[in-house]
Amino acid sequence: MTVTDHRPTRIAGVDAGTAALALSTCVAFSLGIAALTQSTVTALVSGVAIMAGLALALIILPHKA
Repeated sequence: MTVTDHRPTRIAGVDAGTAALALSTCVAFSLGIAALTQSTVTALVSGVAIMAGLALALIILPHKA
């Protein structure tokens, strides 16, 4: 019997589903901020800040080998 490797695809060290959830959360928060402030600049700044926070969190979290 052949051993196969069926590990899920990983993006930035996390499962693809987790990365997709993080991206959708970032987009949802950015759209919410845009709707509340009615400012494109504020929405872009908040989106960049949220993505930077997610990237920092991914770096800080422990990685499984």
